[in-house]
Amino acid sequence: MKALLIAGMAATALCVAHARAADIPAKAPVRTQVVAPLGDWTGFYAGIYAGGGVNQSSATSDDVVIGTSVDINGTGHTGGVQAGYNWQVSRHWVIGVEGDIGWLGIDRSFTDWGDPFFFNVKTGAYGTLRGRAGYSTGPSLLYATAGAAFINVKDRFGPTGTVVTHSKTVNGWTAGGGIETMLARNWSAKVEYLYIDAGDRSFASGTDIAYFDNRFHVIKVGLNYQFGGGPAIAGPGAAGLPVKAPVAASHGSWTGFYTGLNAGIGIAHSKGDEGCCTGSVDINDSGFTGGVQAGYNVQLGPRWVAGIEGDIGWLGISHSLWPLNESPSRFGIKTDAYGTLRGRFGYSTGPSLLYATVGAAIVRVENIFGSPGGTGAVFTNSKTATGWTAGGGIETVLAANWSAKTEYLYIDAGGQTVTDPTDPMTLRFEKNRFHVVKFGLNYKFGDIGKAPIAAKY
Repeated sequence: MKALLIAGMAATALCVAHARAADIPAKAPVRTQVVAPLGDWTGFYAGIYAGGGVNQSSATSDDVVIGTSVDINGTGHTGGVQAGYNWQVSRHWVIGVEGDIGWLGIDRSFTDWGDPFFFNVKTGAYGTLRGRAGYSTGPSLLYATAGAAFINVKDRFGPTGTVVTHSKTVNGWTAGGGIETMLARNWSAKVEYLYIDAGDRSFASGTDIAYFDNRFHVIKVGLNYQFGGGPAIAGPGAAGLPVKAPVAASHGSWTGFYTGLNAGIGIAHSKGDEGCCTGSVDINDSGFTGGVQAGYNVQLGPRWVAGIEGDIGWLGISHSLWPLNESPSRFGIKTDAYGTLRGRFGYSTGPSLLYATVGAAIVRVENIFGSPGGTGAVFTNSKTATGWTAGGGIETVLAANWSAKTEYLYIDAGGQTVTDPTDPMTLRFEKNRFHVVKFGLNYKFGDIGKAPIAAKY
């Protein structure tokens, strides 16, 4: 999924460059003073998107003598089309409705650790119909969104040799948010996060009944075309609403130091196996993440920006479970502090920056294990794990020295082992992986209006 997201970011930037080259002759950057333009978002739009999805499912059965449930992790690509309508209701506020339909290619199957039960979750076509409400800076829109969702989910369960498949297009709900920014004339790009709750279901496999609870996280990079003349930036007309005019947006150079705050959601995506028993165990959970970041950008030219950023914060994940019919075995994961040091490289529209990012990561991880043949005690292995991270996002100027961003990071913190000396047995948590979606606010030091770079459309 990380590769798909980064590829989606790069494809969006290339589409932008192509759209601009097709519409307008190349011009040298214009030096001007920072302005606070208005944008007119009213009208129909349609577009395409690509990205990735993470499932956070769990399952159990009435045949379980003791234990709780199994977690089912999976990642996959997503892609599709969207269309909607916006109303600019005041100088800075926009409401709208959007529908999308696409494909979510998640497929995860395994046999439960120490038990003959087979589990599988697979997704296909899905879509949403949502309301949007947001704050317009003029060239950019920061928005929240919520509404209905449908998704085709195929759940499979059963002892070896008697696996039953239950496939159904289920209804649920979705909520999320993102940033959309104008690119050139009728074009805009967005980075968006959606949480989809597809509810729970039960079905029979022989004399056993399986219970599944399916939830999904989707991160999308989109490109939209706005009909009816496209975005406009001008002064306020009647009732303070924007007046249609040719687009012309400017912003000072991105060069300089900045610092800020962030908050969002972190998603654990771990796997354990080995030991005395066949099969494996998935461990998933989500929790609050928040912290601080600081960095430095260099404007390489009118369109390209490079920089470095470091962040440190809290990743609040804590989850454990008992595998089915295995007592007193217990598996779990807990995280707290984490940080990254990354390079950034992006395409500047003037008031916004579309970027990819990659670098090193550290995560304080505690893995938990207690084996079925032991005394029932739980043993842990805690360490500050080092690994790598990659992702991307959109950052857009709000006013003066302030900017906001939506960012996705994939973090691979490697693996570690936990030993139960009372059995004795060792379990290897071979993959401690995390997905982080953050919404941030930055303050740029220095005179943002000094030698600015204008983005003329």
